[in-house]
Amino acid sequence: MMARACPVPNGEVNTKPPQTGTPIVTTTDENAVQTASDILCRGGVVALPTDTIYGVCCAVNNTNAINKIYQIKGRSFSKPLAICVSCVQEIPKCVDIGGSETILSKLLPGGVTIVLPRTSSLNPALNPGFQTVGVRVPDYHFVLDLCTAVRGPIALTSANISNGPNSTCIEEFKEIWDDLDLIVDGGQLPLSVGSTVVEISDHSFSVIRPGRDYEKTLKVLSEEHHLENRSSRVS
Repeated sequence: MMARACPVPNGEVNTKPPQTGTPIVTTTDENAVQTASDILCRGGVVALPTDTIYGVCCAVNNTNAINKIYQIKGRSFSKPLAICVSCVQEIPKCVDIGGSETILSKLLPGGVTIVLPRTSSLNPALNPGFQTVGVRVPDYHFVLDLCTAVRGPIALTSANISNGPNSTCIEEFKEIWDDLDLIVDGGQLPLSVGSTVVEISDHSFSVIRPGRDYEKTLKVLSEEHHLENRSSRVS
């Protein structure tokens, strides 16, 4: 299937079909969610669009798939993966939310990754040695529908070689195409910034990485809930 066109530097449109043996579907394909779900449940790795940038994902409960993501990206195992769930109500199955239920409902779905203590239900091979995990509920129906179809969380990170630039269309991560089991093409995304990553405790928060919805995150946590901002970058 032909990839959705992406802009090229001279302003023209690249309409060449992708040169890869990896299957490509579009988000508008009525079978795309089921196709991606089947591949994830078999231990595959899928590239897909989100509400921020393109990512690569796998089922959290599949250790081999988690390891494959690290291998594809050349990523250090010292860098943890975030997880995505289908709705805010699913978050307590993965992390201890403490008294942050209202905060979660204000920030999610959205471009925020919230770091909280992990529960014992998560695969211990996901981020071994880390007592916390970042959890997302993206404001992007395809990802939410995929989590629902998989019936569990998915591990998600950016679609690129580790430390490389973020991808806003599938052409921008073509160097890893052949290592993937499926590419979901959602066209050109409007942003090139990842989610804001913030760790929350009962009385304070720390922004690990500013990104999308950064100002909204500060407003909710500092102004509305009066949590102390312990970020190294305080705004």
